[in-house]
Amino acid sequence: MDNQAKEYTPRDPKIVSFTMSHIRYKDTGIELKLRRELHRRGYHYRCNDKRVFGHPDIVFPKWRLVIFCDSEFWHGYNFEKAQENIKSNRDFWLTKIQRNIARDKTVNEKLKSEGYIVLRFWSFQINKDFDYAMETIEKAISDCKKFDEITGNGLIKTTLCYLEKDDCYLMLYRNRKKDDLNQGKWIGVGGHLEDGETPYQCAKREIFEETSLTINKMRYRGYIDFLNDAYPGERMYLYTSNDFSGELSDCDESELKWIKKEEISSLNLWDGDRLFLPLLTSEKKTFSMTLFYHGDELARHIGPIYKEAKKHGRRKR
Repeated sequence: MDNQAKEYTPRDPKIVSFTMSHIRYKDTGIELKLRRELHRRGYHYRCNDKRVFGHPDIVFPKWRLVIFCDSEFWHGYNFEKAQENIKSNRDFWLTKIQRNIARDKTVNEKLKSEGYIVLRFWSFQINKDFDYAMETIEKAISDCKKFDEITGNGLIKTTLCYLEKDDCYLMLYRNRKKDDLNQGKWIGVGGHLEDGETPYQCAKREIFEETSLTINKMRYRGYIDFLNDAYPGERMYLYTSNDFSGELSDCDESELKWIKKEEISSLNLWDGDRLFLPLLTSEKKTFSMTLFYHGDELARHIGPIYKEAKKHGRRKR
């Protein structure tokens, strides 16, 4: 028996090109399997929608839910170990797969910032654990329906203002009120709108009642919608102010304390607050954001979405 290793003979580039050109990038077997079952269960969706960044395999526009069906080789499943099995043309394949991995990450981040729920399934999950894939999808759809119902019931109007002084925010530590939704959290100053009040009037009143400070001027920063499957929905109008007068007094419901802005992140905050607080120092435009909660846990978010500045054209004479 000849033990001499066989000499490697490169394949004809034309044959390789022909083979690669016939690999399907959409309507693959795993996509069709998932789509057929979703259709059988009565769900309506779009396929490879070019209007959505990354062209997801399956899109539910109503719920901003997208699904990708990824093959292990092309998308780099367990890539650190899998790349050891690539023996020929390594530079080409490793570069290509690493580029796919990086793009998948970019697509995920972009879609999530736009408020999409992103689900990715490996082909082995669809082929070998199909029930898991379907349960995951239907759980996401069920959550979307709950949040739609909360929005449909109307949103409670509230305000929140962050007072600024010496590179600090005035923060309230909610530790004195019974049955407080914000118990144990650090938040800004604010409260619910009363009948006939504007958000601006409400914010000034709440600040005076809780701090004894009189607001001379406030800056409107935008609004945040809070959708929580455990509590009524809320729209919070957000302000900042560094122009106020008076002497700070004690608050019956909370502990008031000036906190350095650089130390805010170390406090016990709502997870959603960690998303919009940095915008108060880095952004000049007004913005909106939607935060979706399961109880105390932030599930996903939409935004920030910035308000477009009005274009003032020169008036014709």
